[in-house]
Amino acid sequence: MKSKGITIADVALKAEVSPASVSRYLNGVEGNLAPQTAERIARVIEELDYRPNAWARSLKTRKSGLVAAVVADLTNAYVPAVLDGMETQINQAGYSLMIGNTQNDSHLESLLIERLLNQRVEGILIQPSSMRVTPALTAVLNRQVPVVLVDRLLSGVSELDRVGLDNYGAVDTALDHLFAQGYRDLLYVTEAVEDVSSRWERKKAVEQSTLPWRDVRIFIRESADPAGLIGTLHRARENRDGIPAAVLCGNSVAALLAVQAITQAGYRVPGDFGLMTIDDPPWAPFVLGGISAVEQPTIELGRQAAQRLLQRIANPESHAPVHSRLPGVLKARHSTQRS
Repeated sequence: MKSKGITIADVALKAEVSPASVSRYLNGVEGNLAPQTAERIARVIEELDYRPNAWARSLKTRKSGLVAAVVADLTNAYVPAVLDGMETQINQAGYSLMIGNTQNDSHLESLLIERLLNQRVEGILIQPSSMRVTPALTAVLNRQVPVVLVDRLLSGVSELDRVGLDNYGAVDTALDHLFAQGYRDLLYVTEAVEDVSSRWERKKAVEQSTLPWRDVRIFIRESADPAGLIGTLHRARENRDGIPAAVLCGNSVAALLAVQAITQAGYRVPGDFGLMTIDDPPWAPFVLGGISAVEQPTIELGRQAAQRLLQRIANPESHAPVHSRLPGVLKARHSTQRS
């Protein structure tokens, strides 16, 4: 018999018990059910191939079994790796993971969050599109839905858990490596930093470097066209006494732009420019002889974020927020070797 149209009442009738007894069995609250009764209900459920209506049950139990991950940009290689770590942890805990991609658009982010609340998600892992607290995020906080910030911060919000890279430490690791290789002039390439805390922190770390750089330039990516960066590379090559400048990229998106600009301009790596990036995208070891990077512990980052959210779901009364900053790992390759 097919399960379509079969109800608790049908199971109860065939098992010769009350619908309430079937409901108690399905919810794991068997109460006064005799072992023989529980066995009979189980046998009938299997015979009828009955499948409980999860949505209807969630209305009563307020437990949907759903957790959401809202990310800023699925095209960034960093994001799928973080999601991998999240999904493993979420699945092991018996939850299902829903994924929403905001494309770095706060309006789309609000729409996704509203839909997720309607789906009765029990918690949200979010990489905010900006540092601004939108009305949709305010609604999440007001409903006391557990939230963990991934990678990025929200302005003026300190009560939420956050798991991300130690951005200052990662940039310091990259700069120390470049300086040790003999580079003395630096060009930092970043995406627009406004309202994105991780980009802001990395740019700030470059600006606050205590290493004795002769010159520090900052290029902000405004489009996918490498023409603007090519012009900056030309200027960075002027009056350089034979020592190439180092190009440090704030993430893999900026790194791809730098590769395009350097290649189109006909420059050599590391002969004309040293090249390095924060993030270690899958293509980095295979481009320009291997691009040096500070690798983010992406899978572990996702795992820890999911683990923290599950702890919040299980114990919502725990109020002390946890801010975890994971260290990056230096991956030195051909693109920065000068000896």
